Amino acid sequence: MKTTRLPEFDPAADEMQAGRIYSLALADGKVVPVSRSEAFLCDVHDHIQLRHPAKLAVLSRLQDYPNISALLDASAVLAELSGRRLRIREWLGEGFHIFGAFKVGLRLARHARALGLDVKGFLDNDPAKQGQLLEGLAIDLPTSTMLENSVVVVASGRHGNAISRQLRQVPGIRLVNMHEFLYALDGPGPGLGNEKFSSFVEAPLLEPWRFISAFLRLDDEASRKVYDALIGMRTRLSIASAQQVMSPWSEEYFDRAFVQPGHAARFVDAGAASGDTLHRLEANFGPVEQAWLFEPELPAYYEALRSVSDRPNVWVFNMGLDEAPSRTTYQPELSYDIAGELSSHVPASITSYIQGVPLDAVVQGKVGLFKLDIEGMEAAALRGARAVISRDRPTLAVCAYHRSDDFWRLMDEVSAIRSDYRIGIRLYADILEDITLYFY
Repeated sequence: MKTTRLPEFDPAADEMQAGRIYSLALADGKVVPVSRSEAFLCDVHDHIQLRHPAKLAVLSRLQDYPNISALLDASAVLAELSGRRLRIREWLGEGFHIFGAFKVGLRLARHARALGLDVKGFLDNDPAKQGQLLEGLAIDLPTSTMLENSVVVVASGRHGNAISRQLRQVPGIRLVNMHEFLYALDGPGPGLGNEKFSSFVEAPLLEPWRFISAFLRLDDEASRKVYDALIGMRTRLSIASAQQVMSPWSEEYFDRAFVQPGHAARFVDAGAASGDTLHRLEANFGPVEQAWLFEPELPAYYEALRSVSDRPNVWVFNMGLDEAPSRTTYQPELSYDIAGELSSHVPASITSYIQGVPLDAVVQGKVGLFKLDIEGMEAAALRGARAVISRDRPTLAVCAYHRSDDFWRLMDEVSAIRSDYRIGIRLYADILEDITLYFY
């Protein structure tokens, strides 16, 4: 096969011409193809793209971001993942306990039992749960269970690293984190679609140029550190990577590096649940001038409506957001209430008939902050808000963990509407959930 020799580029001496692909030597000696272009990330296939020459300074020190840099040697990482999968499968085949008798643990237990694996029971540090049953499985304190040489799956969204440190004191124990579990057993991804967790793990390794180019769109160093850790969590099946970059959960959607009080005063909440996000917003920034809450699931919608029933400036819609008017049914388990926390007069078993609407067709007043956490519908909802985003340039807080391509696809969606947003990213859990892209 004939290969084309790319012209070498010297950042100290040369000016990068738009649209031309160069060969660039990085500080660690690696050589990569790179171009300067305004093209969308979906069009990036065989080189690194940057939109401004100033990002060359970040690219030149790619070795400072070890998980991003490792994407340049994807075959080695894929081989390591293959061996890890086989080892974890063997461990799980022996039977195991699940540490965490709540949402995450319940999800993992259901998946394991559907595969015929032996779940020995739940472990939890909460004394109030001692002796209770969760779906027929006993809940025990770890101190009352013989765990030497056993296999324990750590199932917690915000305390997984602390639990791992606690359990490492047990002789011979073999710990499996949530990412290892889902990858080994070909489990579902965090969204409601059909993607497997393996897609989230392998996508950056199969499309390294696209993910590295998305990394170079980020505009603050903290975001670059978060993105590097997230790539490590995906490609290395790590949860430890989260420890140095995780932000407090109370700041989710509202990080003050990106969201100002003036933005929060006029708030659109897509995926409002029971209204808790609005209440957290107001605890951070004070009462809103106007809020539009969209929640398609009936029990949650009624709870949100009840919580703001005396507030004429808060409008609650039993709708989802979409690119165009749509209707569907949603069977019956609530996407976010797997553990039955929500107390509602509407039974959780009811079928929700969901109407999707474009934000542009509903909201006419000025919008300052637009938050989207809608189980993989974020891209469609952004397209349905084109007029609002073009007119008001609201700060956007967009969940980026429901689809394996969210890290770059959502950047494309927003830049197709307005190209003048800066971009940041934050993590609010120690698993691959509660990840927010900010456009500000």
